[in-house]
Amino acid sequence: MTDVTPISGLKLSEQLTSIWVHTPPRMENRLTRLCRLLTRQQINIAFLTSASLLDSRPVLCCINVNDQPAVADLMDRNEDLKPHIRYGGCVGVITFYPHRSDLKLLGLALQLLGQNGIKVHGLASSIAALSFVVDFHRIDDAARAFAANLQLPDNASPLRSEFRIHQERRSL
Repeated sequence: MTDVTPISGLKLSEQLTSIWVHTPPRMENRLTRLCRLLTRQQINIAFLTSASLLDSRPVLCCINVNDQPAVADLMDRNEDLKPHIRYGGCVGVITFYPHRSDLKLLGLALQLLGQNGIKVHGLASSIAALSFVVDFHRIDDAARAFAANLQLPDNASPLRSEFRIHQERRSL
């Protein structure tokens, strides 16, 4: 029997919409402006990642799927940002907690997703978590692949958030 890598937990997000923000080189940072607009409208950013904020690499931003109409309306009214925003499909974020594992776990996770035909739209890592943005209709497949090949704590199963923090929009 091969060793199974332990993880401390597995968490699945709710359904999200992906937004790609493209910032041309040597121009004002449009990501900052987008974040300020979303903050003013009290729209939560569930996930945000980029290779660089200083060049033309796209930034992946995920918001709750129910907030997409409000964001689209904001972008329709902002001629400077609108051409640099592209909406992706419905995605979800699957996160697991490495539990004192080394960098090989990232490779293993990517291998498991690839073997199961699950496209990774974005990823982020920290000391405490590895997060992967996948098509929402495949998030349960990703969870099954991870649960079958990584060792969750006893009596643990993938966690789905049962509550959502929602900011009430203030009247202007």
